[in-house]
Amino acid sequence: MTLEVLLRRFPVTDTVADDVPEEGDGLFGEVAGKTLAEGLLRFHTPASARVSYAACARLVAGIEGCYVPFAFDWSGRELLAGADDVVVVDPARGTALSTGLDPDGFLAAGVEDRLGAGAFREWREAYPGDPDPLAFDEVVGYRVPLLLGGEDAVANRERTGRRDYFDNCAAIARQVRRLPEGTVISTPA
Repeated sequence: MTLEVLLRRFPVTDTVADDVPEEGDGLFGEVAGKTLAEGLLRFHTPASARVSYAACARLVAGIEGCYVPFAFDWSGRELLAGADDVVVVDPARGTALSTGLDPDGFLAAGVEDRLGAGAFREWREAYPGDPDPLAFDEVVGYRVPLLLGGEDAVANRERTGRRDYFDNCAAIARQVRRLPEGTVISTPA
């Protein structure tokens, strides 16, 4: 199975002991609450998945009843599994993207690129004074959100709380969607 390959490539660096079921309980079996590679990827516990599910459903139409959050990456993107598809919900862009792959296929198909491992390493190297791994409830979000004209650059990223970051990005996305077509959004220089 590809999960073992993933765990060999990205070692478990932390575990959250909160609300983790017995091993073998579906998506929340042996990896529930695990953090890989100092925060590159975190697997949900049932409790964190419930919170994620509600947040994703507020941001993206069509999530409810069709997908289950199973993990999230260092930048706050949520990974949700459906019957035959993994959907990536990106709060920074206010979008959901179907990968066309089932969870096993997603984990096997270039997961390092899909999770932005290179950008994660770049951020870690740019802030050597911040050596601690990301906590389970932290992500590296954008200071100025992309939806408001922020740059997709290391200098525009910071360690922040995962839940607040997602909620703030979702609120911005819902507001931006209401703007008339062609509205230009920019930030002061």
